[in-house]
Amino acid sequence: MDYEMLDTTADLQRVCDQARSDRRIGIDTEFLWERTYSPQVCLAQLNVGGRVYLADPLEGVDLAPIAALISDPDVQVVMHAPHADLVAFAQRYDADPVNTFDTQLAAGFMGLSAGLAYEKLVHEVTRRRVQPSESFTDWSRRPLAEKQLRYAGEDVEHLFAMSDTITERLESLGRVQWMREELSRRFDGADRFVTAPEEAWRKVGRRGKLGAKDLAVLREVAAWRERLARIRDLPVGWIAKDPTLIEIARRKPKAVKDLKRVRGVDGSMKPRDLDELLAAIERGRTAEPIVEDGPPPIRGVRKRTAIAKGLATALLRARCEAEDIASELVGTSSDVEELITWVSAGRPDVVDAPFLLRGWREQFGADLVDLVEGRIQLQLIDREPYLVIHHDQ
Repeated sequence: MDYEMLDTTADLQRVCDQARSDRRIGIDTEFLWERTYSPQVCLAQLNVGGRVYLADPLEGVDLAPIAALISDPDVQVVMHAPHADLVAFAQRYDADPVNTFDTQLAAGFMGLSAGLAYEKLVHEVTRRRVQPSESFTDWSRRPLAEKQLRYAGEDVEHLFAMSDTITERLESLGRVQWMREELSRRFDGADRFVTAPEEAWRKVGRRGKLGAKDLAVLREVAAWRERLARIRDLPVGWIAKDPTLIEIARRKPKAVKDLKRVRGVDGSMKPRDLDELLAAIERGRTAEPIVEDGPPPIRGVRKRTAIAKGLATALLRARCEAEDIASELVGTSSDVEELITWVSAGRPDVVDAPFLLRGWREQFGADLVDLVEGRIQLQLIDREPYLVIHHDQ
């Protein structure tokens, strides 16, 4: 594999201009994310017109031209499992993703796993073989060896071949629109990759047992943590870990001495940090309690729901197997439970329709509704499609 090293921002801009003219670019990055708030890009790899280019931001190349392409609706950005890469470009370069093609996700619509590693997907789709990525390389160390650069370049070399083959296959299956809808849902918009401080509490683990007043405090202290981590470019867990925030939300300390009794609040916090944290706690204490969204609680259906969940999950997986689509793309066990609870509650209008009844997923979710309501019979046969679903009229 041949590649060209782009030594200056002007060189990178020239290649990005060509990509804008082509209306397509393949992108991958090598990054570190252990010690920073957002990923630190150490190398950017590009596929433009079938040629591979490398750009080194640690040697002074500004990656802003790449961010501009990611934000251009007229340029298709082909990537593989791009979430962390897009986090980096959204948080560090103000990119606003709008036309992303994820080869990993798209492959799930043609019956492959939606979580295949790059080298495995290349082989499945193109029958070519590439070396596994150097996952544990410290990409911040310089100089990079020639072997490392070639490995990095291979991570974009086959993106176009894969995206073209996958798209052609999905056209024959009539699923291109499904794919586009899902790509847009997952990747369009910077808000998917930049956590708003006021929404950070939703990412705190094990908050389910907190009361409504506790959640109001958690929202404020999680926002404090998010802002401080962003300012100092540190992982949020280095500011305060989730269990510490949960305990603070429960105790609601009013003084520094009480705050320091919470496990995880130690001498590493500066006096100003402690004062700001106490102020956040007080804001939460006086705020309106938070009642998390969800269908109203239903009594007497727990056992039936558990049985229905097992049957519905099995049906969903069987449907996906028969339809050659990755079940993890369609829905999770939690999504199945959400649908069953909603149906058991009488399909209340006060909550949004379940995830499995939105967009292209509805044709899968509708079978589960019929199952829960007793209007369906299943039959296994010894030929395609192997599973026959009979709906009561």
